[in-house]
Formats: sequence, C-alpha cells, structure tokens
Amino acid sequence: MNDVSAGVLEMTRRRHGELVVVSLAGEVDVDNATRVRACLDEAAAEAAKVQGPRLVVDLSALTFIDTTGLGVLVRQLAALRERDGSMALVAPDGQVLRRLRRTNLAPLFPIYDTLSQALA
Repeated sequence: MNDVSAGVLEMTRRRHGELVVVSLAGEVDVDNATRVRACLDEAAAEAAKVQGPRLVVDLSALTFIDTTGLGVLVRQLAALRERDGSMALVAPDGQVLRRLRRTNLAPLFPIYDTLSQALA
C-alpha cells in the first residue's frame, strides 16, 4: 500500500473466497466516517451474495480512529449480524487496538494480529 500522509484515508475492497476484505489506511474520523460507512455498506452488499455475509476489516495500516469511526464499525457489525453475518477486525497492537479496548468494544469483534490469521 502507498505511504499514507497524516489525515488522509485510503480504502480498498477485495473478495477473498466468500469473504470480503476492506483495508483502511491513514485516519478515520468524523470528517471521513461517511465515506467509510459507504465503503463498508458496499462490501457488506457484495458479501451478502453468499449465505451469512462475512467481512474482514483490516485496520493494521490505520494510524488513528475516533469515536465516530468506532461507531461506524459497531453499526456495520450489528447490520451484518441481523443477516446472520459476521465481521472480524485485523488490529495489531497499537493505537487502534488500544482505543477498541479502552472503549470496551474489543469483545464485540474477533480481532486478529494479521490479515493471514483472519483469513485462515
């Protein structure tokens, strides 16, 4: 992935078997949460083509996420669960994982250290 300067968000989406992987790099905050929500909604729609849509959101290249961004993740998880789907996060030790733990959101998600672990 390209070098991400502060404040810039890059999003990619790709299919991996029956999973859809969304990778976020840079910062997720109130200014771009709507774009993140739209990207996750599109990924969920793509994943919904199979039974029990499954998303993996790779946050390993994320340098910052605020409470608005965390809310987007939680709402997407709830929407997927309503359709018997699931969402896992890739969040190696760092600022994003600490924020998930501090806000008591970490127990809601399966969280992996690496993308390869999440895809296994």
